Amino acid sequence: MSDINRLLVVDDQADILEFIATVAELVGYRVATAQSADRAFALLREFDPSLVILDLQMPDVDGVELIRQLATYGTRAPILISSGMDPRVLASVEQLGLTQGLNMIGTLQKPLALPDLEAVLAAQLVDAQEPTERDLQRAIEHGELAVYYQPQADLAIDGTIHAVAVEALVRWNHPALGLVLPDQFISLAEKTGLIASLTDVVLKESLTQLASWRGQGIKLGLAVNLSPLLVKDLDFPDRLSELMRANRLPNSELTIEITETAALDDPTLTRDILTRLRVKNFGLSLDDFGTGHSSLTQLYKMPFNEIKIDRSLGMEMHRSTEARTITRSIVDLAHNLGLTVCTEGVEQMATLDFLREIKCDRIQGYLLGRPMAAALIPAALVRITEHNRPQAATA
Repeated sequence: MSDINRLLVVDDQADILEFIATVAELVGYRVATAQSADRAFALLREFDPSLVILDLQMPDVDGVELIRQLATYGTRAPILISSGMDPRVLASVEQLGLTQGLNMIGTLQKPLALPDLEAVLAAQLVDAQEPTERDLQRAIEHGELAVYYQPQADLAIDGTIHAVAVEALVRWNHPALGLVLPDQFISLAEKTGLIASLTDVVLKESLTQLASWRGQGIKLGLAVNLSPLLVKDLDFPDRLSELMRANRLPNSELTIEITETAALDDPTLTRDILTRLRVKNFGLSLDDFGTGHSSLTQLYKMPFNEIKIDRSLGMEMHRSTEARTITRSIVDLAHNLGLTVCTEGVEQMATLDFLREIKCDRIQGYLLGRPMAAALIPAALVRITEHNRPQAATA
């Protein structure tokens, strides 16, 4: 695959180059980088990329000129614009490239979001073989699935933040396809009946890790996404309780995140299973709330104790009055119903300040940390406490 999928990244910031290159290599690319226009054009000839990621604000040439030069050169590789400029400017540049015959495939807004970058890189893989049922079965049996963890933190009344939990996020290290993202294999697992086995792998690994952290004096809760199909499995609550007992963990340390689709598919059966989970003292979170598909009736008909605001709102909150207004309304509604609120997609200090102001209960996002291997979590927890020091010093 690396001989076919060649990525050229053009950016003047070394840390951005390193980040994109690291992600791209995991996805399955061979990567070349350039911090100047001259180097970029040399690599166009020598490296012959199958995909180009291009920053618009280079020290030796502006983005519009660079697009014009790429068109003159006759570049046929798909081009993805990466920039922190206004989205309208990016749209204008993309249209300019299209009118000059370039294969413009979209834009990525800086700061780059890991899931967005992974998704667009995976979508552009050339001749990438789709994973099969046999591939996934092998992955489950031979340990190719890896669990990453993203921190969650509570917002205290005094304004401080405290790391209290992590969300478990599965990745597939495919021997031929590289890093395969959940969007590319969860539906396969559901269609082939492997979703229960896959979920068991994630639960067993993450609960074992949770117990290990507790042994180190690190007490964290855990959030795990549940497929809609497993919300139809009457045995699931008992299997989950047994896993918790096997790891000597209280049920209250685990929160199950369920989307609106799962809650609506078979309301009677779903209510049975979710109520049993709550009776057993597991947490239940209504995931992806605020995306436009959420039904308010689920908040009183189903036994949720948490709403999880979708990351699309969290990422826009620092610059969108509408996103802040919607979030404030959701928090007020949840609190009036006796529910707590976790906001995903928190990437800016301005977003954190706003969520403090409206008394949101919990946050998750790149401001706290990206999804990471378990070994990196202790250091991440230390970094999170750094957010508290300025408030403490000025109190």
